[in-house]
Amino acid sequence: MIKNIVFDIGNVLVRFQPDEAMREIGIEENKIAALAHATYENPVWVELDRGVIPENEIIDEMVKVAPQYEADIRRFFKEGKAFVVKAFDYAADLIKELKSRGYKVYLLSNYPKDFFELHTRSELSFVSLVDGKVISAMVGMIKPDAGIYQCLFDKYNLNPKECVFIDDRPENIEGGRKLGMEGIVFTDYETGKKKLEQMLMAKSKED
Repeated sequence: MIKNIVFDIGNVLVRFQPDEAMREIGIEENKIAALAHATYENPVWVELDRGVIPENEIIDEMVKVAPQYEADIRRFFKEGKAFVVKAFDYAADLIKELKSRGYKVYLLSNYPKDFFELHTRSELSFVSLVDGKVISAMVGMIKPDAGIYQCLFDKYNLNPKECVFIDDRPENIEGGRKLGMEGIVFTDYETGKKKLEQMLMAKSKED
């Protein structure tokens, strides 16, 4: 039986919208593609999620990709962080509804520490509703590394077979499945909710 619902955050409970953040702080439209390439599309962005390398060092690496936009890159990190995500309207209500039905709800997300701490005061207000969380930059591991899933299981004494994980990236779902956790690749709310209800019903019949 499924007892625990585990959610990713980005593009599941919130929209990841760095381009909008750039517009919000006044960066010109004709620069955004180049800034995207240098920042969140840059392979070093994942090191923000891992949280082992200091942010200023990662920003320095991003500047090397587009040195002509150094001022804008640094401004994006200084002023744009607050606007990088926007909570989906359903996020808090979905968590409340699942908890009202007796399920435990957890978060398992690749997320930079400074961003997470800032966003919990605004767009991630639903964090206060969940039963627990493991955030990549706070444990020095990222999905789909096996260690971060195990960290969640160990921290909250969870049986993987009693968990379903909802994430927008197939490789992250696969990482959880390898450890015995059911998974749903999230594409949109309606489809995701339907798949979740079908899985919960099927699993309850198995027991």
